[in-house]
Amino acid sequence: MGWLSMATRLVHPARELIEMLASHGESEPRPGHAERLALSAPGLAALEQLAARVPPCRERTRWDSFIDGLNRLPRPLITLGVLAFFVLALLEPLRFAQIARAYQLMPDGFWALLSVIVAFYFGGRMQLKRQDGSIRGAALAIAREIAALQRAARERAAAPPPPLPQVGLPLEPDLRANRVIEAWKRQRVLAAQG
Repeated sequence: MGWLSMATRLVHPARELIEMLASHGESEPRPGHAERLALSAPGLAALEQLAARVPPCRERTRWDSFIDGLNRLPRPLITLGVLAFFVLALLEPLRFAQIARAYQLMPDGFWALLSVIVAFYFGGRMQLKRQDGSIRGAALAIAREIAALQRAARERAAAPPPPLPQVGLPLEPDLRANRVIEAWKRQRVLAAQG
């Protein structure tokens, strides 16, 4: 059995799962216009920021493309390396045991350094995704509030005007009946007497 046929058999269930999840995602209701505008504003801002940092394609050199490719490699290499150890343990247990013994001899400081690097690569990405999701969620909530306010304003504009006040009622408030003003007047009188 060749490595290529084994790799394709390992990848096939994952591809079926992704296709199944993608097909279910298409059946979800589409967001409304206000939600799409709210979701696209942060995305547009991020794209503009990225465009300002990245030179246009006609100014890019092969060196720029090479460095960009290197910048994208660590996460996939770490992930594939870990998965390769699981496959190696199944296919060649003796060789896996030798590699595991070699790793056991590595000092704790190196393990700490490796765990910090892995945490930054994966944890930093998860933190950015979480922040992006919270920003989009807040933008979506604001868009819903704005849509509700606009709907309420349209309903108020379409509603008949309130009835005019009756002629016999005074339009100005009666200041004599105001308790706060009456208390203030009493304090003034007491202050003038004492």
